[in-house]
Amino acid sequence: MFRWPRRDGMHRRVVLPGCFLPVCLGGCATPARPPEASSSVLIVTLDTTRADYVSAYGSMRVWTPNLDRLAADGVVFEQAMTVAPLTLPAHCSLFTGLLPPRHGVRDNAGASLAASYQTLAEVLQRRGFETGAFVGSVVLEHGRGLEAGFDVYSDGITTGRTSSGIGLQRRADQIVDEAIAWLEERDRAPFLLWVHLYDPHAPYAPPEPFRTAYGDDPYAGEVAFADAQVGRLLDALDGRRRLDRPVVVVVGDHGESLTEHGETGHGIFIYQNVIRVPLIIRAAGVAPRRVAEVTRLVDVMPTVLELVAVSSPATDGVSLVATMTGRVGALDLEAYSESLYPERFGWSPLRALRAGRFKLIEAPRPELYDLQTDPTEQHNIHATRPAVATAMSRRLAALAQLGPTAREGHFYRPARETLERLAALGYVAAGRTTVDQPGPVLPDPKDHIGEYSRLARRRHEPRTPTERDLP
Repeated sequence: MFRWPRRDGMHRRVVLPGCFLPVCLGGCATPARPPEASSSVLIVTLDTTRADYVSAYGSMRVWTPNLDRLAADGVVFEQAMTVAPLTLPAHCSLFTGLLPPRHGVRDNAGASLAASYQTLAEVLQRRGFETGAFVGSVVLEHGRGLEAGFDVYSDGITTGRTSSGIGLQRRADQIVDEAIAWLEERDRAPFLLWVHLYDPHAPYAPPEPFRTAYGDDPYAGEVAFADAQVGRLLDALDGRRRLDRPVVVVVGDHGESLTEHGETGHGIFIYQNVIRVPLIIRAAGVAPRRVAEVTRLVDVMPTVLELVAVSSPATDGVSLVATMTGRVGALDLEAYSESLYPERFGWSPLRALRAGRFKLIEAPRPELYDLQTDPTEQHNIHATRPAVATAMSRRLAALAQLGPTAREGHFYRPARETLERLAALGYVAAGRTTVDQPGPVLPDPKDHIGEYSRLARRRHEPRTPTERDLP
């Protein structure tokens, strides 16, 4: 029987900035030295995981005791924002600290990350870190650019197959088995271990006992199963006394709409249900706390590097260490996000800017929300707050044109079997996403989300008992 955590202290506080400030690029703020420098890093990325489905964030839908204990011992970022509702662009931003317009990876089937961009793994590998990555989806397989800097990059996809028998994903316990085996071979050498858990992605098929416990909400069951595997990793890590206490980062790449705003899954819209993600960081000498201000995926790389006392290359993010230790006040960060995926259907791309309490979504019918009074984005106030909308629109336009690396032409031409895999996972791989090219006004995705969601539901409906009961 589950015992639900107390809600005390879980309510979100929204910071109100006095004005809109430009995004700080790496190096614009003087970094504070961490109280203690850790020697190793564990990063766990939770695919398709909403912040409000984690009990440490106040969720009553699912119990995540392992993320809760990490949160109780670390820093919880309550308003962490991703850059896109798609796995590959989000991970590229996480591991480079760059926004999608700068690194050029705009969806799962377009550009791969170019070798000219420095990743976190490459920076640490050059500093003598042993590096290992264990990923759970074909979306992050070799050839997409994130394998750079990893001594071991395990993407062997063995479960969840297409009609042609091509593997799509691996279950979290299989990935964690491999990661723990790799971890057990490490002694005192500094290491970077990245573990990617794909399970909360559709189709939702949690194993027992999570299937029964969350029978009416299989997505919640998948999140709970992923949490259990995070617990196994933490146990393995904390049980190795001869290792210094590593930095631990657990972060979502994007969320899931779950029919809100008419979208069944993710990829089209950039509302909070897919853009706000969990972010928890535990580091030696950093006291537990909660940070209510806006933070971004691009802040993770410079933060990790400062925590291990390694200089960071220039990024679009800032180190959060001073905030984690309470040495600075308001950050006043702006968060950029985008979805160019609608262009594959002939619809308009979407871009958004979050600044304090306000969020602007650029679309043929633009949207402005006051997230303090309307956290689920139900009441568009664009027409009634023209000054706010205009100021944010100018900032958003500038961010969307970051470059010129977005135009370097790193277009990815997947092999035929990769196209089949991406299609089986629900991603349309036909067509090429345009990159900030002027042209005619395209239809608003809001007018077509019903047909997209019907297509997505059909794509993820199990067709045979074998597909439904994947091991």
